[in-house]
Amino acid sequence: MQGNMMAQNIIITERCQSLRQLGRNALRGKWVQAIMAVVIYTLVMNVPVAIFDNLFGVNMANLVTDDGYTYDMDVETYSQLYNSIPQTSILSSIWVILITGAMTLGLMIFFLAAFRGHNVVAKDVFLGFERFGKALGLLLYQMLFVFLWSLLFIIPGIIASIRYSQAFFVLADDPNKSIRQCMDESKFMMQGNKAKYFVLSLSFIGWLVLSVLPGSILQAIIETMTDSKAVIAVISVIASLFMTPVYAYMFSTMAGFYEILSGHLIKETEPAPLSVDQIEVNAPSEQIAEVIDEVENNASTALPEDTTADDIDAPVPEGEILPEPLEEEDKYHD
Repeated sequence: MQGNMMAQNIIITERCQSLRQLGRNALRGKWVQAIMAVVIYTLVMNVPVAIFDNLFGVNMANLVTDDGYTYDMDVETYSQLYNSIPQTSILSSIWVILITGAMTLGLMIFFLAAFRGHNVVAKDVFLGFERFGKALGLLLYQMLFVFLWSLLFIIPGIIASIRYSQAFFVLADDPNKSIRQCMDESKFMMQGNKAKYFVLSLSFIGWLVLSVLPGSILQAIIETMTDSKAVIAVISVIASLFMTPVYAYMFSTMAGFYEILSGHLIKETEPAPLSVDQIEVNAPSEQIAEVIDEVENNASTALPEDTTADDIDAPVPEGEILPEPLEEEDKYHD
């Protein structure tokens, strides 16, 4: 079994609100770097795709239709439907497959380091290219498993994607682990935690919807002003940048989720009492009050001349009561 895998995995019981709080705390003072890191990731992933699709893209409708056949629709309706289908290029698909693994690994390295309190810079997202081959292999292995489970239906595919969701965090945490180890450890960690991960992901929907609105409105306005696919592609990339703060928030929260699963972040379940008043005393309050009064009365009587303030403030041993002061005529007797 892998080195840091325990006999029994950790089950996360914290509320989603508490987990998101961990993510926000980790980003305190690092929001700018985190957002810039996600911006770099978004641009590297989307800009080349937009260029390839506009220069070499093919309308997917051409693959399933014959020239001139409109499927019993009028020409104008068919033309609108045809133009609404985006162009795609085989080059953009190759780019996404080659780059996603390394960029994802770099993003996990960045947010894991940020969560652990290390100094990070936006360019750290490129650190994944130092393990380009392993990152690519992990991505393909992950895609294969998710695809095979998806053949059974969409729900098994979703479960599989959640099951292996921690694989890139495992690789970011220890780059020397093999692809199979990363997959196995992710599967082990997510036992009993898949529902929590799913609900935690859903808890960001509100923020995602709000972040999508500005870009969608901007894109809709531009589309009414021009039919240029190049301009629309540029606006689409710009619109995606509105979501980067929410993605930074999500990745930081997921880094905390991994830290708990891996055992690096342990919660104190029974903290010590905050004050003496919270300590239980097995004695009636009246009896305690009488003892305190008696001690105070004894302390107010005559004390030896060599008594210092330190002697007065010295604590009385637990369970011991100060003796009655000697009378003036008796204190010199043996």
